[in-house]
Amino acid sequence: MLHQRNHYGEAKVIAEDMAPQSDPYLRSMLTRAHGWARDLKARDQLMEIARRESVPGAFIRTRAQLAFLSPKIQAAILDGTQPPELTLKRLVSVTHALDWSKQERMFGF
Repeated sequence: MLHQRNHYGEAKVIAEDMAPQSDPYLRSMLTRAHGWARDLKARDQLMEIARRESVPGAFIRTRAQLAFLSPKIQAAILDGTQPPELTLKRLVSVTHALDWSKQERMFGF
């Protein structure tokens, strides 16, 4: 990121192309979501998983859906090439489309 001052002394920030950065917390949540999805498929109750993880049921509910993101989105999260605006907060605040191409459009892929 470059900072420049114009002839009035005002600062201007110029963003350079930055290398993609991995979000370790988002990566961790994606991995955990796959484990929770596997547990749910094995007929574990959501509240049982939440108790075991010491988190509210809503925490599991909103984050387990990460396991059903399109393979393209999941790969981008794992290798750190997801768009900067694709945050865990954004991912858990919306209901994901079941169609992967719709998900990709929704999240900027």
